Amino acid sequence: MLTRSCSVAFLCAAGAMAMTASASQFDLIGVNFTTAASTTPDPQNWTRISTPDGAFNNLQNENGNTTDVGVSWGGGASGGFVFLGTSTLAADATPQYDYDLSGMTGYGFRSNGEFFLSFDGLQANALYEFWFVAYRGGTTIDNLINVSDGDTIDAFSFTQQITSGDNDGRFLVNSTNANSSMHWNDLSMMTNSSSNGTLTFNWALQTQTPVVGAVAIRLVPSPGTAALLGLTGMVAMRRRR
Repeated sequence: MLTRSCSVAFLCAAGAMAMTASASQFDLIGVNFTTAASTTPDPQNWTRISTPDGAFNNLQNENGNTTDVGVSWGGGASGGFVFLGTSTLAADATPQYDYDLSGMTGYGFRSNGEFFLSFDGLQANALYEFWFVAYRGGTTIDNLINVSDGDTIDAFSFTQQITSGDNDGRFLVNSTNANSSMHWNDLSMMTNSSSNGTLTFNWALQTQTPVVGAVAIRLVPSPGTAALLGLTGMVAMRRRR
């Protein structure tokens, strides 16, 4: 009995530690585009991008933990952003999430230009969820988003489209015109990081100036890791009983 009790106690402690350490790798990391002078609060622990081009290292995840993930952004061959601002958000535009996303009211655009954004410091050759948010109230949006997959840049693409008449301050989350009846987690797309641990987005105009509001990523647990997280969670719950 003593041996069994010690083993269970050790498993509980080790499992709880493994869950804490592992779960933090799967927390969302987000960046939000708006002006440095904006008084609108950003979503929880998201990083505000407020310069035409640049880079940040060691981004925080949504729980405020420092990560090895960095981000760089700019304007590709046609230069960087020439305008960053905020706009009025529609009352029902924010998808549901564990915290308030209504701070994503910033946007950036460059007339007749293009943007790029690249995350680095990711796990290599790993599956990631992503949310690419276009936003600029009262205007027509017609973005073409190219997404890397593994070591292939611009491996696939999707469009973000809404007319000015329908755009009352609407979030376009990936290819969906979102509203408050939707859940953020249901709107993600997935792609793989490169062998160097990078993930790159390139986006450009189709018929309209391209805009961006926010970008977020989250590592997807492998089946084995997901099972481990579930097991350690059950062990921790058993210990609390």
